[in-house]
Amino acid sequence: MVDRRKGRRGRAAAVVALLTAALGAPGCGGDSEPSAKTDSAGAVDATDSGGSTASWAQGYTVKLKFHGGEADGIELDLDRDLYAIPTAFSFGSTHYTMGEVGLAVADTFTVKLKNPAGREVPWLLEVGLNFGLVIGSSANPVHTDKAGSYPFSCSPPNIRIFFETLRYESTCDGLSGAIVIKDYANTTGGRMTGTFSGKLQAVFPNASPGSMCDADVNAKICKKPEIWAEIEGHYGFTLPEKNDGGG
Repeated sequence: MVDRRKGRRGRAAAVVALLTAALGAPGCGGDSEPSAKTDSAGAVDATDSGGSTASWAQGYTVKLKFHGGEADGIELDLDRDLYAIPTAFSFGSTHYTMGEVGLAVADTFTVKLKNPAGREVPWLLEVGLNFGLVIGSSANPVHTDKAGSYPFSCSPPNIRIFFETLRYESTCDGLSGAIVIKDYANTTGGRMTGTFSGKLQAVFPNASPGSMCDADVNAKICKKPEIWAEIEGHYGFTLPEKNDGGG
């Protein structure tokens, strides 16, 4: 769960940031050199800029532009290498007992942005790609089972962004966008690659319990359409060893 530390900082000034973290690790595509500064706590300096890789062996790129709310006007351009962050991957059958296998990626870090006074402050950011079940069962049908285009909807695959006090998702009804899978895999060592683009909307999950696929619940949770974000990016993941523990 992300600690969004409400009320600790004022709204950041709008910036265009090119973030590059841990570039140059084995397997990264492209020839770019590291350009953004990363401190010991993993904070990326959003004031730096530099080249971007063309493809990823184990990571993703994402462009974000926020509209409405405290992040209004902020633009981020991120390159993230996940080789050194194996805990970002959730792959296996931890919560299932009939051979189902799920896949999700959640990358949490901070970005440094300038506030209206010109002082750099860290903002917490989480980027999540949830492919749902890549192997299903009679009790729990598969969500993502082949290459192709998966339009944004209430069910996986979906995208989630936490940015400080707000959460944005691709699960609200009527959003334009899709997650495209170019290379599909559901076993260790396989490659999952593709792109995504579209519109994410701020969600307020405490507004109503229940499934996002229930129209009434969806409307209550997605109650502020004026707060949203544009998203675009691509990803490339080599699937890790499965976690098959109970739970």
